[in-house]
Amino acid sequence: MTHAVTYIPEHDKSATDDDYSAVLDDLSSASVHRNFDPYVDIDWGAPHMTITPNDPRWILSKEVDPIGRHPWYQQLPQEKQIEIGMWRQANVAKVGLQFESILIRGIKQYTAVQPNNSPEFRYATHEAKEECQHTLMFQEFVNRVGMDVPGGSWFLRRISPIVPLFATVTPLYFYMMVLGGEEPIDHLQKQFLRSGSKQHPAMSSIMQIHVAEEARHISFAHQLLENKVP
Repeated sequence: MTHAVTYIPEHDKSATDDDYSAVLDDLSSASVHRNFDPYVDIDWGAPHMTITPNDPRWILSKEVDPIGRHPWYQQLPQEKQIEIGMWRQANVAKVGLQFESILIRGIKQYTAVQPNNSPEFRYATHEAKEECQHTLMFQEFVNRVGMDVPGGSWFLRRISPIVPLFATVTPLYFYMMVLGGEEPIDHLQKQFLRSGSKQHPAMSSIMQIHVAEEARHISFAHQLLENKVP
């Protein structure tokens, strides 16, 4: 399948650049006026947020989770299903933290080489701040679950210091990798939230905040690539 390449005449490029800058200004404004703090917007100390090992809401969803729908998992005793569900959801949060950490370092590498008046500098820095809040949120959740989960694979953890360098050397490839990580996670979280499956409110709160702010982050990566790739 082939895609036509749209040629933008020189006299139209300034208008396109103005539109791009306006979108980034809107995203920055949204980050200022609609942002979340995991220690303000999540009531970790509320009774209904208490994490206990005998809570059936940790059982993995049959509708959304591939392990939850597997016959092997479904035939396990309930206490084992709960234990595996807690470990899996805590480990997913730890993977999210590790991915966000790579992204934050890449963003700071990217903004460090932006010129004065760069329309990308401000929004990318807003995004880095929000991603830092996400890492706090994910780690707080992992700590409260109380399982020493490793997160991503050994290979992912080893290449973690290298990946952010792409943001300086080949920033477009870096943002392609960002979308490759963010889009599937965003899709899965929306599936969970829309499915109506019972899950622990701590996990639901994390997903709701993450989905709300990731919408801006994904939009920025799309806009950046759409504007820069041609």
